[in-house]
Amino acid sequence: MPSIVTREYNPTTGEFVGNISSLSLGRIIVGTSSPVKVIDFAFIGVNSVSNIKLGLMNSGGIVVNHDPGQTPQSDGSVLTGKFGLEHTTNFDLAKAAGPLQRFYLAVNGTGGASDAYNIDVENRSDTVSQFVYISLVLDNNDLGATAAVYKVFFDFE
Repeated sequence: MPSIVTREYNPTTGEFVGNISSLSLGRIIVGTSSPVKVIDFAFIGVNSVSNIKLGLMNSGGIVVNHDPGQTPQSDGSVLTGKFGLEHTTNFDLAKAAGPLQRFYLAVNGTGGASDAYNIDVENRSDTVSQFVYISLVLDNNDLGATAAVYKVFFDFE
């Protein structure tokens, strides 16, 4: 049976840190961005994967984007927002240092892989995704602890 492993990398060196089941962005000062977290996805029990998409399923009550009229880029991301997500084939120290420049436009409203608000992430190999960089920007309306939920969609052989 296919499975997925989420792996975290050190944002200053690109070295593998370990497999994770959740990701904490830590304390974030209002008006700033969280430190960037770097992950990838390894797919186990398959020959190859394609059409990798990452959906923001729940924003924990934080407004995802104050400018919902933006035109998405080719991967589905937009140029402003709060939930940052970028991806590269090779580890990129500049992206890992932040702040990120691409964001989710909205929460995945359908729960499905074809939702227009998912962000496309390519492969580094047949069974490993690109590096994914994640951050969160908070403003004065975003006080208190919260948790967001992401979902990985993919096709496999």
